[in-house]
Amino acid sequence: MARRGQAMLEALLAVCLITSAFLALFKLSHMLTGKILLQHASMRVARARAVGFNNFMCKKVARVSIIPVAGERIWPVGDSAISWDEEHYRIGDYLAAPDDPHARAILEYRSWYSLRVRPGDGTDTSVSLANDWFDLDGKGGVERNAPLYMGDQGL
Repeated sequence: MARRGQAMLEALLAVCLITSAFLALFKLSHMLTGKILLQHASMRVARARAVGFNNFMCKKVARVSIIPVAGERIWPVGDSAISWDEEHYRIGDYLAAPDDPHARAILEYRSWYSLRVRPGDGTDTSVSLANDWFDLDGKGGVERNAPLYMGDQGL
């Protein structure tokens, strides 16, 4: 009856199981955060579309809305290249950029280019994000009440 190492083996199995459960919960929380931010982004895009912004502006609004889950910052390069305050100020400049090359020269994140924005007319907006681990989507919309108040001159 050789029972040497039984406690060590049980401890190893327990540690592996607990670590796997922790990592699964961590990934689940990351996915939930992404889902919530995509729903927020779709509502921001719906509002942008409802007030008359074009597709490019809607895409920029969606990109800025998902910054917390957008992955690595590609531009400006490096961890210490800019502070959070400077990055915060760059967001306004990014939103004011006239086209994609100018916008990329101001601020860029890795996941921004796997983001798909379908603004519709503002009442049925959807935003989806695909990355290495999971694909998420968010849907939103706003009511268009202007025709009720403006008659035939409505949107």
